[in-house]
Amino acid sequence: MPAIMQSIQARFANYWDQPLNRQRRFTLLMGMATLVAACGSGHSPQTETAASRADQVVPHAFGEIAIPANPARIIVLGYTLVETVVALGVQPIGAPGVILNEMTYLELDQAAIADVGTPERPNLERITALNPDLILTTQRLVGESYPLLSQIAPTVVFDIDERLEWRSLTRLCGEALGKQDVAAKLSADYEAKLAQLKSQAPQNPEAITASIVFLTPGRIRTMGKATFPGTVLADAELSRPPSQAAGPGLMNISLEALDEIDGDVLFILTPQSKTEMAAGVRAEIERTQASPLWPQLQAVQTDQVYEVGPYWGLGSYIAANLILDDLLTYLTPAS
Repeated sequence: MPAIMQSIQARFANYWDQPLNRQRRFTLLMGMATLVAACGSGHSPQTETAASRADQVVPHAFGEIAIPANPARIIVLGYTLVETVVALGVQPIGAPGVILNEMTYLELDQAAIADVGTPERPNLERITALNPDLILTTQRLVGESYPLLSQIAPTVVFDIDERLEWRSLTRLCGEALGKQDVAAKLSADYEAKLAQLKSQAPQNPEAITASIVFLTPGRIRTMGKATFPGTVLADAELSRPPSQAAGPGLMNISLEALDEIDGDVLFILTPQSKTEMAAGVRAEIERTQASPLWPQLQAVQTDQVYEVGPYWGLGSYIAANLILDDLLTYLTPAS
């Protein structure tokens, strides 16, 4: 197997960086798929075992696919998908490394999860070496890697925007993994916490305008309704500033337009890691707060500015419940 995979790497080392037309790209991908299939031919006992346990067929973006009834070695190629699988009580054996670095709130056993590259550009050699019996991804992320991945293991491609439809994604994953009861409980617990927030809020949630921003070096980005945290705030029935109530989910604004991020309450996303990116975010927060326009914001004047963790950026039920916990802490009176 190593010799074959070295052949793949040598032949296609510069593949992703070459300007290829669609037909040429597909031809090369199918050639890679053939090599990957040859690589897997040395593992026929595993393939046969997986096939013998494939007693369920699930629909996905490319038709229907037979998958093992109780997959144990799952690779997840999607940011939201990682949390979704973990929320369902399953720890993957492989996932994008950036998730392991930033989603610290998941409390994963990082030593037991291999970094398999990014969702858009997975490391095929590493994935093959892990001998997965199921790969999960989404159509938005998989791009043209599906023919290759499907040669390694059954690959379910969810035709869904996981950033906004994370609840539906959890339900679909629950069906694929035989965790329907867990998925139903996650939904019920989330609805119960929403009801708790609405009952404890000192006023109608619609009367509270909540703003969300994420600052990166030289850039102030607002997070509107069409984002993961936007869906949670919508479930909580909170209002949004005009610039976040419509239009694209993410929008860049200038420092001179700082008033556009104002609201009754302002949430600022902050990374929890000690990476260079996190340092850049902190520097941008300090630069923004040093602006003479900053003290003029209503949320600043009423001391309603809160720095929140990366779970506000992207996630599923675990992150959504953590967001609700923040809202219960900052928007409801102390008991």
